[in-house]
Amino acid sequence: MKRHFMAIMRPSKDILLFFVLLGIIATYFASWLPDIAVIGIEGSRISSVVSFSALNGMIFGPIFGPIVSFSGVLLHGLSNPSFFEKDTFHIISPLFTVFSSLTGALLISGRKKVALTLYAIPLLAWYVFPTGRDVFYYPWYHVLVLAIFFKFDNKYGRKINSSKGILVIYLYLIASIAVLADHIAGSTAALIFYDLTPAMFNKVILVYPIERSILALFSTLIVFVLFLMFHAILQDITTFEGKAREIKEDTIEEYMQTEIKKILGNKGNR
Repeated sequence: MKRHFMAIMRPSKDILLFFVLLGIIATYFASWLPDIAVIGIEGSRISSVVSFSALNGMIFGPIFGPIVSFSGVLLHGLSNPSFFEKDTFHIISPLFTVFSSLTGALLISGRKKVALTLYAIPLLAWYVFPTGRDVFYYPWYHVLVLAIFFKFDNKYGRKINSSKGILVIYLYLIASIAVLADHIAGSTAALIFYDLTPAMFNKVILVYPIERSILALFSTLIVFVLFLMFHAILQDITTFEGKAREIKEDTIEEYMQTEIKKILGNKGNR
């Protein structure tokens, strides 16, 4: 069933290049959008490009998804000279969007074991650092969402194509893991480049789940709408092919009957 879902979402080879270019352009412009402040939570802001990294992976797959995300953010850097004047952490930040795209793409294509392995690397690396061990509970939401995904996938995975409600939840969980992959990779990398205290992570321990949930919701809605569009197009194509087949069969039958009658008529005249 999941293969059928991916077949619907996979772009045709004839228009793949157009979609890839469109994705790169959309990601590029998203990287310029101002951060959105979370209402009621002072100091918390949402980066739009993170949503596009998850979105790209879910639409374009594990090869083109990361390429689209990286290319879009890289174009932003090339067109913004001050980007390369920033510290090392900010310069390598496009890699976090690539990681997000790859994780989402692997999950939606059913390669859960590979996705889990990649997702676990920065998650386990968190505990290598003293600050990570002090705030051992910081990735609680990352683990919770992952557990819910596997529970939901095992119970409802075969019903994805038969229920829009199940499909939306499934897409939302994948998008959530994708944006959380970006988050844990960035948080763990930050421990390498900055001297961060446990108190700094405690301040946002209840904020980042809200932030990531909003980002995941944005990606989910777009992918769901695209799914409905492609599904409707495929249904129209199937209907058209069915009618064309009926017309062809009727034409062949009519032709056979006419020719047979002619042949029989000619024999009778002889």
